Amino acid sequence: MTKLIVNNIRSKTGSTIDFKDIISANRANQWVDTFGVIKANKPTIDENVTIPAGTNGLSAGTITVSDGHTVTIQGVWRII
Repeated sequence: MTKLIVNNIRSKTGSTIDFKDIISANRANQWVDTFGVIKANKPTIDENVTIPAGTNGLSAGTITVSDGHTVTIQGVWRII
């Protein structure tokens, strides 16, 4: 299972804080640029995945589901 930890800094004075942390999932960087404009995703699903009801899922590009694995869609999955 992937664990996403995000650092959140709040400033009541309105000052700008430059905080750069590379967010990754299973050692794969989630953005390919420095400022998080271009999101990356793997082209292959190598696990059984369920998109729960009431959840929107999004993938980009050509997506392949590996042999022996399934994607169960109870909510919504958009591939753009």
